[in-house]
Formats: sequence, structure tokens, C-alpha cells
Amino acid sequence: PLDDEGNHLGDPLTTWFRHKRIETANTHGTGCTLSSAIACALAQGMNLADAVNAGKAYLTGALAAGLNMGKGSGPVNHMWQY
Repeated sequence: PLDDEGNHLGDPLTTWFRHKRIETANTHGTGCTLSSAIACALAQGMNLADAVNAGKAYLTGALAAGLNMGKGSGPVNHMWQY
């Protein structure tokens, strides 16, 4: 929505989820990992905001423990907790 001067008012239903950036080249699979982690948290009964926070926490750990495999962007480490 816009105000009378054409400025964006924002969306009252928008929530920003901020997190510290993880500097790594091992980013292959981040989108699928995040969406799967959120879906799993929702299936466990979490509300959407808590599920997103849980998914982001899982992805942060997986990124920080990324695997250096092959050439180019390596995968995130899905087993980082073990």
C-alpha cells in the first residue's frame, strides 16, 4: 500500500527474520535445506514464526560446518549436529 505521496507504507503482516551472515563458499542446498527445516518444524506443531527461527538456526549451523567437496560451491553440512 502507498500513502498519498506514493511512499510505501509497509505490510503489517510482514515479519523480518534477521541473522548474522555466515561467510562461506559452501552454500549449495541452502534453499531446500531451509524450506525443509521449516516444514519439519511446522509438522512438529510449531507456529510459523517459531518454525522459521528454528529453520534458520538449523541452516546457520549447517552453513558454518559446510563441506569442502569438489570444485565450486560445496554443500551445507546437514549432519552438523552429529
